[in-house]
Amino acid sequence: MAMQVPLWLYFPKKNQALQVIQLPTDNGPECEMVPAISLGFSNISLPIVGILAVPQGSGDTGFHTVYERQLGDGDFLRVVVTKFCRPDVSGRPSEVWLLNTLDHTIQFHEAPFPYGPPPSAPLATIEVAPILHALQLFAPAMIDQELASLMLSITPSLVGDVDYSCYTNDSLMQFETTQIEDFGTINTFPSVNTFPPVVNPSIVFHQDLIWRGEDTPIDNVYRKAINRALNRSPWKRLLFVMKAIYVGSYWVGLQNPFDFLEKLPEALENDKCLLSNCFVMAVEMNHMTLQELHEHPAIRWNVLRLTFAKYIKSQNIEMQKVIRGCILSNTGFSGTEKDDQDAKVAYFFQLLSSDDRDEVQQAILEIVQLHMFTELVWVSVGQHSSGLAEGNSQGRIADLFPEEIQGRDGLLGPGLVATLLTVIYHTLHIWLPDKTPGRKLSAMNQIIMASLGKMYTNEYQFPQFHEKMRKLPFITITNVLPIDPKTLEPKVSVNDNRLRNMSDILPIMMYATDSTCPGLPNAVFTSLHSERAMQEVDVSCFQGGP
Repeated sequence: MAMQVPLWLYFPKKNQALQVIQLPTDNGPECEMVPAISLGFSNISLPIVGILAVPQGSGDTGFHTVYERQLGDGDFLRVVVTKFCRPDVSGRPSEVWLLNTLDHTIQFHEAPFPYGPPPSAPLATIEVAPILHALQLFAPAMIDQELASLMLSITPSLVGDVDYSCYTNDSLMQFETTQIEDFGTINTFPSVNTFPPVVNPSIVFHQDLIWRGEDTPIDNVYRKAINRALNRSPWKRLLFVMKAIYVGSYWVGLQNPFDFLEKLPEALENDKCLLSNCFVMAVEMNHMTLQELHEHPAIRWNVLRLTFAKYIKSQNIEMQKVIRGCILSNTGFSGTEKDDQDAKVAYFFQLLSSDDRDEVQQAILEIVQLHMFTELVWVSVGQHSSGLAEGNSQGRIADLFPEEIQGRDGLLGPGLVATLLTVIYHTLHIWLPDKTPGRKLSAMNQIIMASLGKMYTNEYQFPQFHEKMRKLPFITITNVLPIDPKTLEPKVSVNDNRLRNMSDILPIMMYATDSTCPGLPNAVFTSLHSERAMQEVDVSCFQGGP
């Protein structure tokens, strides 16, 4: 018999008690839903983010399980504070969010294939429409009386044997006792965008976009010949813009660069799609057409794309050089003696490699406060490049991804932070003696992202971290040395012909931004997610053509 008094459950890791919502009166299955960024994938064995309470036209409330395909997909929902919980489909306690109280820009879609997509349907051409519940987002928030109507009780038999302390958002990635070999070929990456998907993208097909066979690397002589030809062709700026979109997509976490660098099969296939879609986007941004490029026979796309084979690896190496320069220079990383530098490198590497999540978070807290991390933000997405904006003007990779760089909470995006921390981990590992054991970068990136999840959602516990993450989107050239990757030293001061030092650096200045003018602070231009080219290369282009 159901108890007729309110029931509260305490979630130890959240340090919060949530009131239990009654179960549905019928015994039918709950609807299964996914965040908009996870469309088209099976929810079998996927982590459960929580439960969405959706008001029905009849006055009842429908409960919908929300899954995430990749670790971090549901972080945008986890940061929303709720007062309620109930058992999920597995019988474990889960947080409940009321749809009417969420931000109206957050949309959910029914999982089109709960048990996996049919084999004959290519995922790239699946069209998914928003559920009708999305219209409810603009309805007024529930009043207290309506909330009270949801609150009854729950049968004790459903919760008697559940360990409530082990199923919260903190336990989606348990690695306290995990050995490195357990990570094997982890092929997940954190998705940081929380924007509505392109429901009906324009599917682009052109003979020049077809991938035939396997691409092979080109030697430097051939590469130089291509560059000379590019300087006299309309491809020059298009390829420059494309490179910025391509590398930026990896840095901000839209795809995992470390899966790609480790040559995981799925990551290599995803890279083909990403590279082609970035190309189509660059064509659109340059106000050109594929046919125009086709009419210039000097160099075609099937040759140009070969120049990207080692691009992510080379850009990753450039960031490693900046990190080494920060360790070797007087940037506050450690003392100037080699022993001091070695000890600090070993200290951070040991913390990041730990099976104790608290130690990993401690390493993150300390590293993001280092000037080295600020330099990395600058060199990866913040520095200006001539020709990135129209009219040969300067622009930043950050301006191509404003919503991924700075979330609605004003913090630096977790995708970028996880990428930079993983590059730091790799550089520290290289610094140490040969054969020092460590984790695969794909696994380390996932561990860092899992650790960041709690840090982003608990400002009271990590106030210094939040303060730093709020400042970094405002970064300018005055806040960095910067480090020269070639010399591993600060660049020369233009005024008095000397190496710049820490006394030349100004603190990051924050200022109030105009909410009616979307974009990053100090933006040269703005490329909002909703304004980007709504095009995707036809899936048949990656299968040798139709």
